[in-house]
Amino acid sequence: MAEPPVFGPRTPLPSREEIARLWNRYGMLDNIREHSRVVTAVALLVTDWLAQAGTKLNRRAVEAGALLHDIAKTPCLGTETRHDRQGEAILAGLGYPELGYLVRNHVVLPPEEPLDETMLVNYADKRVNHDQLVDLADRFAYIAGRYGRGMPHLEQRIAQGLERAREVERLIFERINHGRTPADILRALQGGA
Repeated sequence: MAEPPVFGPRTPLPSREEIARLWNRYGMLDNIREHSRVVTAVALLVTDWLAQAGTKLNRRAVEAGALLHDIAKTPCLGTETRHDRQGEAILAGLGYPELGYLVRNHVVLPPEEPLDETMLVNYADKRVNHDQLVDLADRFAYIAGRYGRGMPHLEQRIAQGLERAREVERLIFERINHGRTPADILRALQGGA
């Protein structure tokens, strides 16, 4: 599926119970489960803010995508297999090709991606380091330290990823346009806004 999917009312999506079974089936580690829960909280909050501003997305797709974005992370640890591509294959094989597209693109968002469910999950993932909400600079500093390995070509790709994430953040918050800023996410999740 090369084109961004449209998550309509008939798009097949797993239930929360099915998602829990998939977490178990693929041996998702506790820390990855917690990361996925925090990513989900961020993604759903931003989805709700967008809805208040008139941009309606499929909330169930955002939730399922955020909960499953790292479904293949545990099996891929210590291998050269990319967890985003493996996650896509898993979900497509289970009859969820649209969700597979979202999972494949949670690491690197295509340049032509519209403001949609895939973009929301990608952005939320970029705001969560382990189980902590962070700003984009902190998240990408962690990514560079962990995966850049002092290799200029990887560090350059990570720097490009940070610029793309900043573009995405600007686009999302321009659309929200209710005086909210990325910093408001933490306050809202702590019950302050």
